[in-house]
Amino acid sequence: MSIMRLGSINSAAQSQGMTQPALSRSLKRLEDRLGVPLFVRHSTGMEPTRFARVLRDYAELMEFESDRVVEEIKLLNGAATGLVRLGIVPSVAQTLLPRALERARRQSPGIQVRVVEGSGDHMIAAVSRGEVDFAVVGMPHDPSDHTVSVTPLGMEGVCVAARSGHPLMSKRDLTIDDLRAYPWALPEKGNVIWYGFHALFNRAYMEPPVPAVSSNSVLVLKSMVLNDDYLTMMTRVVFAIEEREGLMAPVPLEAASWERRLAIARRATGTMLPAARLLLRELQEAGQDPAGI
Repeated sequence: MSIMRLGSINSAAQSQGMTQPALSRSLKRLEDRLGVPLFVRHSTGMEPTRFARVLRDYAELMEFESDRVVEEIKLLNGAATGLVRLGIVPSVAQTLLPRALERARRQSPGIQVRVVEGSGDHMIAAVSRGEVDFAVVGMPHDPSDHTVSVTPLGMEGVCVAARSGHPLMSKRDLTIDDLRAYPWALPEKGNVIWYGFHALFNRAYMEPPVPAVSSNSVLVLKSMVLNDDYLTMMTRVVFAIEEREGLMAPVPLEAASWERRLAIARRATGTMLPAARLLLRELQEAGQDPAGI
């Protein structure tokens, strides 16, 4: 793993507190045991082969599970840090997470949460690779990863949004076709909202416009909308502050608003540590409370 991350035997050996010859011998023994080369040696470093890339996925999971074993032993010994690795989509950071974490900390003041934010498909991949204990995402359009179990959570509003002074805000008899006349800034393909964007136009038997800007950064999307005539589609809570300040608003078209279901994604096999189970339970309870979303 260290060789793949750092790109050279020398750097990897230093990071592991080993000598370069000792790490080279370990790598040679592993390659002999597998019967395949794991790296191609170049003058500038080590390039992983396709065999190494397959092995990496398993090694990452083993590394993650080893950390979990250490945490489990600490729990039994009364010295646990209560670390939870959580993946979320942006809207969860402003709604469910603060409420759930507050309630979890009341029961376990020592709980620590490492939060990774990203698009739903990236978070599901992180769950599959064992990089996070579980994730809160939009219900996947096509939950095809059988290593990940997905269970419904609460609902949240999604809409087409624009700056408050956008020409569409004052247009009479607004239609779906009018939305095609302006540039779009959207999350990248694979995001649940991306599918919602396409469904909006497909229901009207129209070809969706090609987004001018794509980014999984909410900050980037809002910046594009606030400074030009871009349209976007996002969960309404994400721009709640801008809406309260009169800077952004939903486009006044009923068909341009919809509800998406949130979901909990976790590995289909294996067990969670107590701290992760506690936070998961509090997130599920917050998701059932309409005031929590």
